[in-house]
Amino acid sequence: MDETITIRPLRVEDASVMTHVLSSPSLYHYIGGEPATREELERRYTAQVVGHSPDGSERWINYLVMLDEHPVGYVQATVPVDGKAAEISWVIGQPWQGRGFAKQAARLLLDDLFDAGVSEVVAFIHPDHLASQRVARFLGMHETSAVVEGENRWLKNC
Repeated sequence: MDETITIRPLRVEDASVMTHVLSSPSLYHYIGGEPATREELERRYTAQVVGHSPDGSERWINYLVMLDEHPVGYVQATVPVDGKAAEISWVIGQPWQGRGFAKQAARLLLDDLFDAGVSEVVAFIHPDHLASQRVARFLGMHETSAVVEGENRWLKNC
């Protein structure tokens, strides 16, 4: 049976449930860090829901990935206002991985970005993170030779 997800804008009050969704240490194997506390997520989300960087040079798009009205992860984009490539990322909580949710959610995010006039997106993926590489390929992204902080740059032009 196919399960369909939706995406919706992040809210500060999502921090409580997202603490659980993002609690598995395995999520941080490739991206670094560790599970955040509710208070840390509240602070992060308070900044993110503003929707732009303090200097106004970037738009911030942060969506929760929803399955039957329950969050299972997030997708996000940083969109430079100068027209440079938008940087995208996706994270699905460990209990919901392997079900195609990252592919579905990232596709929805890309559709929104391209509808808003974004013409190029990039993602930075650890060379050993095969699941994220599969998501990037699904999106039509291709790996470039650029490496930033140990992660390979993937690119897609609209």
